[in-house]
Amino acid sequence: MKKIENKFNFVLACLMAAVAVACLVVYFLAAIWGKGKDPALLAAAFVVAVWAVTDFYDAFHKKPIEERVAGQADERDVYLAMKSSRTAMMIFNKSLFLASVLAFWVYARFGVAFLLPVAVTLAAAVLFLFLLLLGVNLYYEKRG
Repeated sequence: MKKIENKFNFVLACLMAAVAVACLVVYFLAAIWGKGKDPALLAAAFVVAVWAVTDFYDAFHKKPIEERVAGQADERDVYLAMKSSRTAMMIFNKSLFLASVLAFWVYARFGVAFLLPVAVTLAAAVLFLFLLLLGVNLYYEKRG
């Protein structure tokens, strides 16, 4: 029996397999009870099952990315990876914020009702990203 190389992928694969089985059970129970077959459940089961198989493969065959590149990366590579990830996160965060402000403005100015939940969701995502970044920074400042 192979050793589990990545426990997170293994847990995620087990969860995705359970979701795929649940989708199939609901699909077949709906067909038995005469509620009609919903092809969206079959599609969801297929997508989640493929995800589970991929994660099972990764769990048994790949070490986490940090372990794979630890011996090959020098300081410049680490700096470039850090800078690129920070820049991507900053661009994504600012794009979400601008989309949220724009959605709030269009809702307030023109009364487009469906934009209010969109704006609130985008604002919540911006807040979540801010809190996540703050928490990660505090964690790594204390633990290096």
